[in-house]
Formats: sequence, structure tokens, C-alpha cells
Amino acid sequence: MPLLTDAKKADLRVENFIFHVVHHGEAEPVLFDSTPIGEFEPFFIGRVVETLRGNRFVFEERSSTLGELRSAEGGPAAFVEASKALARQFHKDDGRFRRGILMVTTLATGPRKLYSLIKYDHERVIAFDVVDAGAALRAVVTGLTESAKALQKSALIELDADGGSLVVLDRSKPTGITDFFRDFLGVRRLHGEAELTQAVTRTLVRTVRAHAEELPAEITAQVKQRLVRIAEGRPDFDADRFFGDYFGVHGTDAVRATFDRHLAGQGFDGEGFTFEATALPNDGPRKYRTKEGVNIVVPEAARDTLSIETQPDGSTLVTIRTGHVTER
Repeated sequence: MPLLTDAKKADLRVENFIFHVVHHGEAEPVLFDSTPIGEFEPFFIGRVVETLRGNRFVFEERSSTLGELRSAEGGPAAFVEASKALARQFHKDDGRFRRGILMVTTLATGPRKLYSLIKYDHERVIAFDVVDAGAALRAVVTGLTESAKALQKSALIELDADGGSLVVLDRSKPTGITDFFRDFLGVRRLHGEAELTQAVTRTLVRTVRAHAEELPAEITAQVKQRLVRIAEGRPDFDADRFFGDYFGVHGTDAVRATFDRHLAGQGFDGEGFTFEATALPNDGPRKYRTKEGVNIVVPEAARDTLSIETQPDGSTLVTIRTGHVTER
């Protein structure tokens, strides 16, 4: 998995870089033989590092993208030819996408070699003379500085004996990957939604337990039930949004650091996904006890019969709707 420590990120350097113009309304992409990265190397390394926040995938056995990346290992000329093949492949579905460029990069950090594929939406690139790649590259940097959303799709790839692993960012589908980009890369997701749902549950429970003394009862009581309610109301998981939904104003930097550490410790940091309902915790009956000592047990099937409302005077009104009451 192309995960990098801070030291490895700082050591990243570009070995090969090229881009081609795609999705511009013509039958074929505009292909270059050379687009020197020059002074912009630090900028594009920064964009590559951003991809590390994405979702994890592995190559399918028959991935044509994997095959082209393998062939790119044959040297600079082979890299250029492989990049052109990737641009042609990416360009095939021209009707639904904004014009822009496909950037292909090989990077090294220590002994490790990585590949980066980035699709950048940029209307003005096509206005440049195709021989002036430097002018186009300056425009790309300006556009990305003005709007990070212009970077639409990116993949950071590390090849291995079994194929390779990827981290993917797809702004069109933050919880996963669009069909187009999945088919272009030839990949499948490494972790299923049930596995990711269970990982978030473990992370949340461990975080609340670690900070139980500083968090209010509304946060520490019935953690799993609260998680289920949040997941039902907002099925798509995004770490920042979920953390805010659960902890609210009590989500201090210390609490967030614990949350992030436990998520990363399981290898799931940066993942976006849709909660799998069947993998959410089955919290069983919900139990309540009033200040006066009245115990209330509500089975899961009867949850919609109970309502709890805070009154203007600070008291709590508990209402149970039923067809019949039996005294025991």
C-alpha cells in the first residue's frame, strides 16, 4: 500500500513527468513527447501527497493500466510511450467529461518507486499552442492554485509482485470511485463497506473510552446507539463530518488526534464510504432510568413508540405510545 511517513514524503522526487491533453472534443488526445516539469516539481509533489488521503484499491489481474505501468519501467522512452497509451485509453469516453490534461509521473522515495496519474480539468489548456507545453504547465499551476476542485481524479500507485496497490481520490464520488475511473484503472476496492463500518465503530468506542472523563454524558452514554442514528441520518462517511456530527463542540484537538490515531492504526485513515447497515452495531434494547428511579426498557422493534423531549422548564417529558398496557 503506497503509504508514506513524513520522512518519505519529504524525500519524494520526480523521475519522469509528462502530460497529454484529453477530453477536448476531438477523436484523439493531444500527445506530447516531452513536458519538462522544471520549477514546478515541488508543486506537483504536493498534489501527489494529497492523494494519500484517498481510498485504497488493488489492481484486477487483467488491468490494462497495470500493464502499461509495467511497460513504463523500461526506461524514459518506454515511459513516454506508456503515458501516451494511457492517455488514449483515458480519452475514449469523451462525451461526459470536461476537457483537461492527464498527468503521468514516476516518483521515488528511497528505494521505493511510485506512479501518479492525475486528471486535471482545465478549459484554457486547449488554447495554447500544443508545442508550448511550458505555457500550458504554468496555466495548470495557476488553475490549481485558484481551485483545488480542478484536480478531479488522482491515483498514487505502487507496483508489487502480485500487481499493485493504489490510493485513489475521485472528486465525483468521494465515498469510492466512479465507474469510469474504476474501469480505466482496472481496480477493485481493498476494503468492503462492512469492514469499514466495523472499523469506524471500533475507532469511536476506543476514542470515547480514552476521553471518558472529559466528555459529557450525552457523548459517552450509548455510543453505539448514537453512531447508528448518525449513520442512518447521514449514510456516507467522511471523517471530518462524522467527527463533527458525533462530538460537536466537545471534539477537541486531543479527541480528534485519538480518533485519527485509532482509524490510522487499522489502516483506514482517509477512507470515504457508505455505511453498511447490516454491519452497524446491533445495540439491542435501549435502557433509560429517570431521576425518580423509573426504569424504561425499549426493544429495538418498538423504538418509534418512545419520544423524549426536554421542556422549557428543564424537565423531560417521556411519551410512550401503545395499544395496550399491562401491569406486572
